[in-house]
Amino acid sequence: MNDNINIKNIIKGKSIALIILMILACSLLTGDTSIIIPSILFIGIVGGIIKKGTMNEVLLSNFLAFVIGSILTMIVSLINVYYSEGGLYAIAVIQYSWIYIIFYTFIGCVGSAIGFYIKEEIDNRG
Repeated sequence: MNDNINIKNIIKGKSIALIILMILACSLLTGDTSIIIPSILFIGIVGGIIKKGTMNEVLLSNFLAFVIGSILTMIVSLINVYYSEGGLYAIAVIQYSWIYIIFYTFIGCVGSAIGFYIKEEIDNRG
């Protein structure tokens, strides 16, 4: 099994932009924090299914998408909190948001690995 990483294959296509949009939509539309983690896992599974390539390329592509999507979500929510609650509350949001970026990225990468294996099983079944 050849797992060479091709940088062009990682950023090729629209899967990174699609995953970023799904993360933004999920985070902004759901105010309830109990549904965000299953949603991020589901987005990771979908990202693992739609991206073609080797396991390393899929994981790196989805890692990149989840980092960018989580940072953009943090910025949008930070702007929202700053204008609605004030500067001190926004500083508190910054302090705990870094942990969520790491956690959501990890959950998304686990989901993309599951999605990759689901796609492999579907492809090898027929």
